[in-house]
Order: sequence, then structure tokens, then C-alpha cells
Amino acid sequence: MQYARNEGSAVQPDLLHQALMSSRLGMRRLASASVPESMPDEHVGFSEISLNGAPRQCLQWLAPVLRDLSQANTPGWLSLIDPPLPVSQKWLRASGLDPQRILIIRPKHGMDALKLCCEILELGYSHTVVSWLPSSSRTSQQLDRAAQAGHCASLNVRMGNASNS
Repeated sequence: MQYARNEGSAVQPDLLHQALMSSRLGMRRLASASVPESMPDEHVGFSEISLNGAPRQCLQWLAPVLRDLSQANTPGWLSLIDPPLPVSQKWLRASGLDPQRILIIRPKHGMDALKLCCEILELGYSHTVVSWLPSSSRTSQQLDRAAQAGHCASLNVRMGNASNS
């Protein structure tokens, strides 16, 4: 997999590579680790949130959700797949989020964001993968299957304009 270098996130490909390939836990231990029985599967699978309003306002509403997810006492990353352009390391810090636990992954031009999201979910290195994909039952089913396979949560964010409702 390759990820695009965008202004403001030039180190993301290196960060993702380091996170996945040279984790302190090691690839083998993560791959062979089982989900603890005490950890309920209620946080595994697909969820969706719909926010209406101006994009900046929607991001303000989303920030507390992302903050809670980034501060979760759960191993793994909070991965943001192709978030709106204002979401950057600078925005994360300004919103009170811990950028040390969050990966921003932007697909290359022409790359299928749904396929990328499913691959990240299936790897299981993230406790939650947040996406901004168009909503459909097919998309929901694919994200749910991938989240179940990776024992993590998938949150899709739909942002729209209040006048489109």
C-alpha cells in the first residue's frame, strides 16, 4: 500500500510504515494476539454518524467524539481515512486531540478509499478506523465485515449541508 504525501502530513507514510512494521509489540505478537474474552464485542463493527451544517461546524461537533476515541484506554491507533482537508496534525492539536495516537491516512489520487479503509480495518492495528465515505448498504456491509475481521470499530462520518436535508 502507498499513501499520498499531502501538505501538512508529509510524514504520514513514514509514520504509518513505522507504526505497522516496527511496533514495539512486534508484528508477530500482534498477529497472534487474541482479543481478550473480557473485552466485549460491542465496540467492534460498523457505526455511522451524520452531521449537517457548514464543514467547519461539523468538524467542531466531531472533535469531541475523536477526542474520546483518541483517549480510549484501548491498544491501537485511531486511524482517520481520507478526512476533510482541514483535518491535519495542526487541527488535531488545536482541537485538543493527541496526535501521537492518531494516524491520518490519505489515499493517492485514483485509489479506492473504501478498499483502503477495509484493508486498514482488517489489519487490526487500529482500535477505531474513521472514514468519510458515501453511505450505502454495500459500503456499510463491507466496513462491518472488515471491522469484525480486525476486531476493531469502524465509524463512517457523513457530513452534509443543512440545506440539503
